[in-house]
Parts: sequence; structure tokens; C-alpha cells
Amino acid sequence: MLLALLLPRLALSVALAAQPQPQDVPVAVGPQPFGEPRIGLPSAIAEASGVRSGMRLGVALTLCPELVLVPPDPVGVQLRAAQLIREIAAMGLPVEEIGSGRALVAAEPGLRLYGGPQRLLQRLHDVAPDEALQIGAAPSRFSALMAARLARHRPRIFGHDDVQEMIAPLSVVLLHEDGGTPAEICEALNLVGIDRLGGLASLNRLAVRDRFGPEGVRAWQMARGEDGDAITPNKPPPLLRAELVPGEPIATDHALEQAIDLLLTRLLKDPTRGTAEPRLLRLQAYLVTGESWICEAPLREPCGNQQRLFLALLPKARRLPAPAERIAISFAELAPGAHQLALLDPAGVEREQRLDGAAAQVRSALGAAALLRVVTLDPTSRLPERRYGLTAR
Repeated sequence: MLLALLLPRLALSVALAAQPQPQDVPVAVGPQPFGEPRIGLPSAIAEASGVRSGMRLGVALTLCPELVLVPPDPVGVQLRAAQLIREIAAMGLPVEEIGSGRALVAAEPGLRLYGGPQRLLQRLHDVAPDEALQIGAAPSRFSALMAARLARHRPRIFGHDDVQEMIAPLSVVLLHEDGGTPAEICEALNLVGIDRLGGLASLNRLAVRDRFGPEGVRAWQMARGEDGDAITPNKPPPLLRAELVPGEPIATDHALEQAIDLLLTRLLKDPTRGTAEPRLLRLQAYLVTGESWICEAPLREPCGNQQRLFLALLPKARRLPAPAERIAISFAELAPGAHQLALLDPAGVEREQRLDGAAAQVRSALGAAALLRVVTLDPTSRLPERRYGLTAR
């Protein structure tokens, strides 16, 4: 059994945390700076007036003249989503992040750890108390996501016998949005009148394979709830992030270059990095206009050379849409530097990973001091208590 966690209003809750508004006022996330004039997520009161996400600003204000726009905060959304994944992993649960505000969790370890489904669900709700968390449970990946979409005030749980009946009325467009199916396949299905998952599930597998190939077969399996329950747990990487708050907003190219150079120096000297090197640079800026802005610079291979990192990030950083009050750089997708990546894991790595997961589950259930090991500190000391110490495994 898999649990799917959805936070559909994460962007709105993060934006409102930065700029609180009265509860009886219709609110929506404003357009991206210097982007198309389309609004983001609206509140429930705004939705009651006909306002929808992606709607043009002029149309939204016509439908709801008292609509209040809050600046979008993609940086805050990214940080909050990463924090939630870390907190769920710290509970001892295998978790796979499949997008901002979406994750799949293996339920079996949690049922044993916390003594049943009700306590497990309560612990998950405690992780995100300020967001509207939707939880769905089903035997396969796609069906669990569909159950979470249907969940509102309480979790939706479906067994093997209920899956096809539950997802049959849903649109085939969800195969693209949640399943990764190419949009061309969903459009082709709509053109021939198959606009619901039940219609796709009723087709012959060989006919789907001959028309759409392996991707079509995968979509057919998802529509039938037969796409499997295997997940790839994400091990939260160490958070390598350096932030700079200058006395004056960063408004010139020279100031931006100096800020980037300073932040890269701090990150490369961070002792928590060890010998790992980034394969992705992420620049986050808080603008004087109230919004936040993100740009990313992927690298061909892991690199720890400051000059190369600087040259990779600077051209994209120069697209900063407005002067920045704060700026931060993060190292993402850390990998061993100056080494060829191994095709297969060395012997014993899988066993160590399982031991680490088991230890995390024990600590989550019994406390941080439940599993410790003895390490040598100062074996030549005259005081016995200084020769050895206790530390987490």
C-alpha cells in the first residue's frame, strides 16, 4: 500500500505566510514578475466568485473586483517543500518526491512504527499543520495519486477491488499531469472519444501497444491500477545554501558579480560539503517588489572550481528582473567530484543503506537517544570518561 501526499495550495499558503490577509478577503497569488499577466492559486472565497488558477488578471478582477493579489514566492515554496520531505524522511518513512508539493510514501514501515493507520495519518498531518494536506492510499503509484486528488477533508483509501471503479470517471489528461505520459497520447485519445480513464482501461493491451508503443502500455497499466507500488526513496541531501543580505539592494552587474563570488566562496568552504561537488547551481533572490525569483544553472559534470561555477551561473543570474534585497545560492545534486561514477554500487552499500533506514525508524519511534554507538575520543586520557563517547550510528 502506498500513500500519496498532495499540497495543492502550498504556493498560496507560503505567499500568505509572508503577507497575511484577513480570512474574509478573496486572495490569489499574483503573476510572476515580468511574465504573463496570469494569476496563480486563488483562495476558496475567490474560487466561489469564478476565479481560477491561470486566469488572466483582467478577467479575474472583472469577476472579483475586491480580489487581493499577494506576491508569488517560488523560493519559499521550494524551501518549504524540501523541509517537508526532510521531516517525513526523519519519521523513518521511505519517501519519494515526485514534484513540488507531491510525494509518495511507503505505508508499511509506518504502520508498524506508529501502531496503525490512524496514528500514522495523524503524524503526517502534524508535519504540515499550516497547509491543506490531501492524503490518498491505494495499491499502485498512479491510483494513490488519484485517491489523494479525490481526498478533501479526510484521507481516501482504496483497495485492489476499488481502484478501477474509483479512477474510471477521471480524465485521461491526468495521465500526463500525474503519470508522465506524453501529452500527444492524451490528445490522441481525446480525439477518438476516449476522454476517461475507464475507456482506456477497457481497451485491449495489444491494440494500445500497437498504436502508442511502450508509453501507451504504461498509460494503460496506470488506468487499470497495475503500474506497481515500487518507489525510489529520496535521501535528503545536506542543505548547502549561503545567503547574503546586502546593505543596499543589488541593482548593478558589478554588485551581482561580487555577491555571487562571495556566496560561492562560502559554499565551497562549507565543511559539510566534504568532497562532494554540485551538478546544479540554484540562485534564489528576493526582489524589492516583494516577489522572489529563481534561476538554475545545470553543469555537465560535478565541478568544484569556483571560476567555472561563477561563469556557469552569471549569464542566467543577469536575467534578474528587479533589484534584489536578498540573494542566496544553493548547491544541488551533489556528486563525488573528480571521480568516474560507478555503474554498480560497491559490495555492502545496499546493506549499509538498509541499516541506516532501520536506525532512522528506531530513532523516530523511540527517540534520538535510543540507538547510539561508542566511539574513541582520547584513548590516552587519564580520565576514563574522556576516552570514549556516545554518538548516533
